[in-house]
Amino acid sequence: MKPDNRARYADRVDRVLAHIEAAEAPEALVLDQLAGIAALSPFHFHRVFRLMTGETLADTLRRVRVARTLPELADDRASITQAAGAAGYASSQAYARAVRATTGGTASQLRRDPALIERLLKPARPDSTAMPVEIVSTDPLRLLAIRNVGAYEELNATYEALFGQVFDTAPMEALRGIWGVWHDDPRFTQAAQLEFDCAIDVGDLPAPDGIIVLNVAGGRHARLRHVGDYDSLHDSIDRLYARMIEAGEDFADRPLVVNYVDDPESRPAAEWRSDIYLPLA
Repeated sequence: MKPDNRARYADRVDRVLAHIEAAEAPEALVLDQLAGIAALSPFHFHRVFRLMTGETLADTLRRVRVARTLPELADDRASITQAAGAAGYASSQAYARAVRATTGGTASQLRRDPALIERLLKPARPDSTAMPVEIVSTDPLRLLAIRNVGAYEELNATYEALFGQVFDTAPMEALRGIWGVWHDDPRFTQAAQLEFDCAIDVGDLPAPDGIIVLNVAGGRHARLRHVGDYDSLHDSIDRLYARMIEAGEDFADRPLVVNYVDDPESRPAAEWRSDIYLPLA
């Protein structure tokens, strides 16, 4: 990664880390507030944060909270229960789970193992992975869509409902493309709160009742061709973000969109092609 471009994003994320570490109750911080501190759109904050720190926002909040118990752990007169209470954990069991998730060890081990303390205070940051990316200019796109709010396991049923309602009266030949608008990342957002627009391009066909018209803005996008099943799309998306950070690009305040090139029933999952479009400022 070019030092100047990495430093620009690192400075933004470091401001967030400083805010988290100074917060009286870091677990109560909200996404919009932290994204604003980083001068990033909430659509992109989680992925950029993870790429720059090597951990999710939830991991960082938990790590900072556990780190605040180190003074109590360093005092042999203080019990582990007292250490847990100092960080606001309701029980020693909840604290033990947080310590295990953060360091891989127990509170007793953390008390005496400098390596675990080092892991808690200075998590490793990842290197970026090079991959081919195109910068393209796209035209505005009119889509018919149903917004799914809930787990991604529901998306197949939502796409089926979309196809059923649109092509109940329209010919299947009107289909120009299958799209998805990713408002959230399921690795960071609770399943019940995930928002995803299941969408299709059918030109100027009118929207049936219950179907929304979605106008996707055109402009500069970073495009990456992903080949493989849909679960592995997340890795390709992360690498796309990393490449754009390398290039010094800023992200537009819009969600990324994916064009699902292949009918999943037409070929094996390992051969499914998906074009990822990341909007750029």
